[in-house]
Amino acid sequence: MNMYWKKNKQQLEGEKELRHKYVLIALFILVLSSLSACSDKKMGNPVIENSSIEIGTTQNPNDGLLHFLIQIHDSGMEPDQEYKVRFVIQNPYISDLIETEKLEIPETYKTLHVENAILTGSSWEIKKEFTLDELKKSIKKNQAIIVELYDENRTIAQEVITTIKDNRGEPIVKVNSEAKMEQIELKETNEIAIFGEAVRDSIEEPGIVDIINPPYKFNLGEESYFLWITEDDGYIMNSEDTHTIYSLSNRSFKKVKEFIVNKD
Repeated sequence: MNMYWKKNKQQLEGEKELRHKYVLIALFILVLSSLSACSDKKMGNPVIENSSIEIGTTQNPNDGLLHFLIQIHDSGMEPDQEYKVRFVIQNPYISDLIETEKLEIPETYKTLHVENAILTGSSWEIKKEFTLDELKKSIKKNQAIIVELYDENRTIAQEVITTIKDNRGEPIVKVNSEAKMEQIELKETNEIAIFGEAVRDSIEEPGIVDIINPPYKFNLGEESYFLWITEDDGYIMNSEDTHTIYSLSNRSFKKVKEFIVNKD
């Protein structure tokens, strides 16, 4: 009986000592993890604060360029870390406009010991006709444009660009919200077909001077359009792109005008 108790007591003391060692090991690992987290935070990577695309600039709104911009913040990051910047264009509509799928900025940047913010980018000539509405829709599509910070071995940071700013001059028309504008309701299939064809076959115009407030407005799906119908011509404009106006084809002009006359 005494021998059993002595042995059991020794076993309990051994287990107690083992548990104590486990606790010390766990605390040691926890301390190392905390130190590692602090080190990572202090010695981290450059951060993309914001990114965008701009049509023209505030100084030169009609420069015919698409500007890809990024602001980088590297305060408190690992000093003397070198990295480069590139824009990857994955949307065919946008890459077709500037005839390239990747924009690499030639400069190599280096993080500093003091608080530092970098604004950089790349500007490319717009080689083809476009509409602001279509460009906006293209940019909002899944990962249309990605900006990346990278070095020889890895991608350090990346962000999908979804912001676009139009710096071009005044819109062709400023719609007066208080002016009378008739909303054309398209309910029948043939009515939708007439106006759908009018939009598809319309031709972009360079601009019209002294254009009056649009007398009509209509919707096609999620898009809304302004409509002008005169004795001889018809014009439409996407309500989200008041910098661009389109003339109706002769065929569509006749059909749309006939629809409006019969409706009234």
